[in-house]
Amino acid sequence: MLDKEGLTTQPGSSDNSSKKVSEVRLYGAGGHSQVIKETLGCEEIIVNEYFDDNPKRKHYLVPEVDKGVRLNIDSFPHQGHPFIISVGNNRERLEIAQMLKSEFYTAIHDTAIVSPLASIGEGTVVFAGAIIQPNTSIGKHVIINTGASIDHDNNIGDYAHISPQAALCGHVEIGEGTHVGVSACVIPQVKIGKWCTIGAGAVVIKDVPDYCTVVGNPGKIIKTKKPYRSNQQNDVVFIGSGISTSFTIIKLLDQYTDHKLPLKLSILEKSKEFHTGIPYGYRSTDTTLLIKPLSQFLPPKELGYFIEWLTLNKKGLIEDAIVKGGRLTQEWFNDNYDAIENNNWKELYIPRSFVGKYISEVVEKKIQAAINQGVLSLDYINDEVVTVDKSSGSYSIHLKNNSSPVLSKKVVLAIGSAPNRKLFSVNDILISKDNGVLIEEPYEPSLKSTINQIKKFIDTKQKQKINVLIIGTNASGIELVYTLNDHPEIETRINQFYALSPQGKFPDAKIGMDPSVTFIPKNLIKLAEKSKIIASDIEKATQKDLDQAEQDNIGPIYTIQPISEVFGPLLDKLDLIEKRKFATHVGNEIGKRQREAGSHYSKVIQDLHSLHRLHNVSGKFSGLLSSNANGLQFAYESKNQVIEHKESVDIIINCSGSCDIKSSQNENTLISSLIRNNICKTNPSNRGITVNESLEASDGFYIIGPLLGGNLIDQKPVWHVEHAGRISSLSQKLATILYKELSTNIEIDQEDLIKA
Repeated sequence: MLDKEGLTTQPGSSDNSSKKVSEVRLYGAGGHSQVIKETLGCEEIIVNEYFDDNPKRKHYLVPEVDKGVRLNIDSFPHQGHPFIISVGNNRERLEIAQMLKSEFYTAIHDTAIVSPLASIGEGTVVFAGAIIQPNTSIGKHVIINTGASIDHDNNIGDYAHISPQAALCGHVEIGEGTHVGVSACVIPQVKIGKWCTIGAGAVVIKDVPDYCTVVGNPGKIIKTKKPYRSNQQNDVVFIGSGISTSFTIIKLLDQYTDHKLPLKLSILEKSKEFHTGIPYGYRSTDTTLLIKPLSQFLPPKELGYFIEWLTLNKKGLIEDAIVKGGRLTQEWFNDNYDAIENNNWKELYIPRSFVGKYISEVVEKKIQAAINQGVLSLDYINDEVVTVDKSSGSYSIHLKNNSSPVLSKKVVLAIGSAPNRKLFSVNDILISKDNGVLIEEPYEPSLKSTINQIKKFIDTKQKQKINVLIIGTNASGIELVYTLNDHPEIETRINQFYALSPQGKFPDAKIGMDPSVTFIPKNLIKLAEKSKIIASDIEKATQKDLDQAEQDNIGPIYTIQPISEVFGPLLDKLDLIEKRKFATHVGNEIGKRQREAGSHYSKVIQDLHSLHRLHNVSGKFSGLLSSNANGLQFAYESKNQVIEHKESVDIIINCSGSCDIKSSQNENTLISSLIRNNICKTNPSNRGITVNESLEASDGFYIIGPLLGGNLIDQKPVWHVEHAGRISSLSQKLATILYKELSTNIEIDQEDLIKA
């Protein structure tokens, strides 16, 4: 069914997994497409299909054109031969790239001179006679046009266009979406911002801010464009664009399109990826797996839709995962081959990227359909929110890179958990600089970049093996161990893994479960006989039952289900005050001992244990002690004692999770500014924001996602909001609230409805 294809490396490309192809599809059928077609001909690659959002504007040499994704939302063929977006307009190229769920090809004319030390992103085209010198980085979907000259150590942002005969000297930076005109010249060490226009023949001798137009010699700024978004007040602004936002938008648009009411939205996201968030997008990897089987991941109705999509797209999804993964990914596929072949998905721990691709496709279809119906106006804004304030009944959202605030009637905060706990000081970094690597945030900017950083360090150690310390045994910790062992060039160079956490162990897994083992939570069952209980009663009874399970060598895989079944009736007996205590404290304390992981993750852990290559250490990281040629020496605290670890390590990775909201590490974050401005208040869990029954922290300011932890919602305690099923149900609630609040204030006559 699915075979791993042969791989080759493209000249001048930093992507060593680029596939050798014989056919490419072009999105855009104008004159620009014909220049790309000729470039592809140098590699004996044929153009087998053209797509365009306006097929009538095709070049006379283009034979036939299929409808673009905007005109063919429901059945556009995303999977297939790779695309090149053959559209000259930078903004259109960005919009098309965001809508396509396809592979992209990088084309380089055989007369171009490209240093092997230059890196070129996917979808970029380098035309005839262009020169790209060493240590230059070129982003995605860039046009390097005929005869352009790009000297050493340049950095060209995504979606830029360097026109024919333009010359960029050394150490030049060009921002995202910027167009450098014909024969323009940029002198060394000049930085040009994003979405600028540099006129033909201009000579740029000093830095240019974002959104500026420069002409003349020497170049002068003649105007500044405002960012690409409407100044109209929004109905709703979403801060953060992970799956909480995506689920909410999907369900909100269902209600708006049903009633043909107008809606103005903006989505603000500081990373370059919308709709997926860290777990399900590029900041994770294409091969990391769900922590639970699919049947426990989504509610039944949405699970059915997702399985239909998986079945339809499985060939491309699996091939992509195998190509991008390593030994463990291949083992996962081999072990689950029959289930995949027969579309028995429910009990599989699939790669999380599959979920991200599905959610992105669904929300983008909903958005485009609403735009086509005239219902929706939407701005994507790639910037960081620094603060929010309220006056005259609306919110002003202030951005890091733009002086003009975004205005909105209502705001949804969907930024995930509080920021990660920082463990390393500046002094630690200086100590480790020559002898080891400290990784504070493995997903920033992406896990892939972290893996590359580790590879580079290993290369400096020649044949010497290294030791790795993972701080934290949560989902991120087990994922890091799995990912490092999925890369043979890393796995074979690691001698010992150390895993440091207060629990001193990784989550349990359903490997070789013994059906004869039963667990009965006797203390909880006895508690259920009482007519009145408090939250601490449930905590004490649960801890006693878990203590007994540990004494009997019974792990969480046997205890989670029996305890969950007893919890429901017990929680119903609590009054509202006690339910709040459970939500803010008890639930999380019990959850720390009730953790499980997928069998493929835990098999890696078990194999490393059996080889005596993985050692669990119980305690909290205290700090780095010293650094020398033998590695990094660290200390940890256990039972109120600071202990110096006997073995040195070479790499330390922080997977300890998010810090408390009121931590000093949060003093300059968005959350702290919201608290200072009296828009939000922390709840007693210190991990979540207090909300009312309408999920509001303040009037018109809503919370969705993990920051809802520690609240009562529909009079039920909520202490953990990272499960996709729970996020889906809460998003439905929020979408209904938003629609009700906004639609009651809309007055539209029949003529307006007809126009819409």
